[in-house]
Amino acid sequence: MSDDTPTERFEAPTAPGTGDPDGTGGEKKKSKLLILILSIVGGLLLIAVVVLLTLLFSRGLGGPSADPVSDVSTSPSANPSETPSASPSASPSETPSASPSASPSSAPPPPPPPPPTTTGPVFTSFSPANNKSIGCTNDTDQIPVTFTWASTGASEAAIGVATTDAFAGPYATGLPPSGSYELNYQCSNASQIYTVSIRGTSGQTNKTITLKR
Repeated sequence: MSDDTPTERFEAPTAPGTGDPDGTGGEKKKSKLLILILSIVGGLLLIAVVVLLTLLFSRGLGGPSADPVSDVSTSPSANPSETPSASPSASPSETPSASPSASPSSAPPPPPPPPPTTTGPVFTSFSPANNKSIGCTNDTDQIPVTFTWASTGASEAAIGVATTDAFAGPYATGLPPSGSYELNYQCSNASQIYTVSIRGTSGQTNKTITLKR
């Protein structure tokens, strides 16, 4: 053939699936890559959130367990060992022992009961005095002694020797409630008792004395 023969140009056929004339294939790859990256980032964030929550919960559970331990180990052990041991041991040992021991010893004894009210006749004066010495010089002397008395509430009197009731063992009766009477003291006796008794509607009263030689 001569060089004048016209030639026809043929385009090389495009392989199926190798070309992307519209550019949609590249965008799909980018979107898949972006989704993959976002998935990885989301997973990492989720893991971080789980770890953070786990740490927070573990700290939250650890806080209350630390406080009760410190409260129980310090406060209750200090207060019961100091305060109850000081107060109860000091109060019962000092206050009750001081008050009961001081009160019975310092309290004065109760006063004696008042004497019973006299309802019978009463001597307002009397002589001679009790235990008076007569002044005997020998055993044979007889020295006169005058008994004088005054009374209220009586109607009669009696005098007796060696007795404590002149009406029961009288030397003389029918005497006035206020008067006098003379007796001889026998010096042969070292001592002698004399009684003047008075009586009235309210009762009887005796006055006894001892005279010495």
